[in-house]
Amino acid sequence: MKALLKSLTFLVLVILAAGFGIAAYLLQAPAVEQKGVPKLQVHKRTALRGRPTVDSKPIVYTKDVYRFSLDPQYISNLNSRKLERELLFNASLAHRSNLKAQRLDESLKTATDWQKMFADLTKNIRFRPSASPIEVLLSGEEWLLRDATGAAYTVVKSDNNVSVYLPDLREAFDANKISLSKDLEVLIEQKNRRWIIKDKEYKQSYTIQSTEGKLHVYQQSKLTILTFLFETDLAFETSLAKGKLSSELFQVFVKENMSLSRRAQVSVGEDGGSWEVSSPPLKYNILRENNRLRVYLNLDSKWLRVKIDDNTKGWVQSTRGTIFEPPPPTLSSRQQAKERLLIVIDELKTKIGITNE
Repeated sequence: MKALLKSLTFLVLVILAAGFGIAAYLLQAPAVEQKGVPKLQVHKRTALRGRPTVDSKPIVYTKDVYRFSLDPQYISNLNSRKLERELLFNASLAHRSNLKAQRLDESLKTATDWQKMFADLTKNIRFRPSASPIEVLLSGEEWLLRDATGAAYTVVKSDNNVSVYLPDLREAFDANKISLSKDLEVLIEQKNRRWIIKDKEYKQSYTIQSTEGKLHVYQQSKLTILTFLFETDLAFETSLAKGKLSSELFQVFVKENMSLSRRAQVSVGEDGGSWEVSSPPLKYNILRENNRLRVYLNLDSKWLRVKIDDNTKGWVQSTRGTIFEPPPPTLSSRQQAKERLLIVIDELKTKIGITNE
């Protein structure tokens, strides 16, 4: 019996030692990486300004980045606001279904009223025939039908019919190593000339311009938002804690070239170590970090401070673009276990009446 108790005691000690070891390992898990810098997706060329005022002069204009060029056949997709290959209509070949391949090619090219066929069988697509509308892809079986604008449609023989499809613009993007989500919006800025594809899920936009017989695809630029502005010492914390902005802290904002009204409103955070300063059209967050007061630009501001490169910084109206915040960091299994362990420890402290004070 004594031997059994001794063995059980030893086993309990081993389990406790292992438990403490595992807990120590989890509690020493590295800190979670901070999120990346938020971006501003500019939808149109927008002036950067030296100060957040409407009448200041632009420093530079954002530029769209050229990605690749396409055959103008995809104008048919863009004008239809549909990127995938899609059946538009079927038409009967009637007696021509028995023609040999080359004669059928010629009949579709010269003896078919494609303009009337599109008018009768589609709702919103109008076809203007070109001098040579048919390009043979597979004699007697598949053709590319092109109109005067360069827009094209795939025509496929199926038994006694021909099926007319939109081409596959999404596949063309994939071939150029650009993935598009399913949540897309196609805007026609100028029919047959200029379009914008907004990828809402990936928060990216592409401008497509028709020039010199090609479709040129540009990716709209993302500007880094400079959320951290400056830091100062804790001397101003007393007035902030009272919900007031001291004249000394106001002068620090002025020195740092940050716009701030004398009538700015200060809100104290629930933790007592953070404050929001509202000075329309801007908002600032002040945080106590590492025995310093660090001032950040609030993303709800109507103006955002952005960066083109190391030498070009300025302000842009947030209404001209969409804020793209990076996704939250993915926790490792060790970090997830650490969070669960800390919750258990806090619950135990609460049960036995231990506080952090």
